[in-house]
Amino acid sequence: MRAARRAPGAPARRWRRRRNTGLQDAANLSWKLTAVLRGEAPDPDALLDSYQAERHPIGTLVLRSSGTLIRLAIAHTPLQRAVRTVATRLLGALRPAVDRVVGQISGIGLSYGPTARRAPDHDLREGRLYELLREGEFVLIAPDGASPALPPTAPVSPTRAVRATWADPARRDTLLVRPDGYTAPLHT
Repeated sequence: MRAARRAPGAPARRWRRRRNTGLQDAANLSWKLTAVLRGEAPDPDALLDSYQAERHPIGTLVLRSSGTLIRLAIAHTPLQRAVRTVATRLLGALRPAVDRVVGQISGIGLSYGPTARRAPDHDLREGRLYELLREGEFVLIAPDGASPALPPTAPVSPTRAVRATWADPARRDTLLVRPDGYTAPLHT
């Protein structure tokens, strides 16, 4: 298999952004296909259809924002350059805005609605969350001593989910993280 290469003259940042989006597309689809092939998806058609519902809006956003960034970068008129300068200065002065833009550019700050947001790399007794996700399974994080059940709609066998405990004993919530690093609802 040949490695993907950017076209001559294509901006490197734009190419890297598309590549990151493509990797997230692959991660989203691969765990869903695995669940269907293992026979663990309660509704295989709905699970596979969710790929389009989750990833298509992300692709649309990436294309639109990439185009905007390119137009700002190659501003030709004095007015366009002034808008770019003002926008850059305003953005640089507002830390939450910077974090949001960086999250959108990298793809890490994008979500699939209110129930599927990118999980931060939490500290767990068993290590870091992203280390556990390398196994390609769901990770169920709970407080010490808790034994939460997976929802019946979860596309994973209860015996396959990696169980973990918060490193911080003050954490009392339970979190289910999909193999692609996004949260999954615990209640149906």
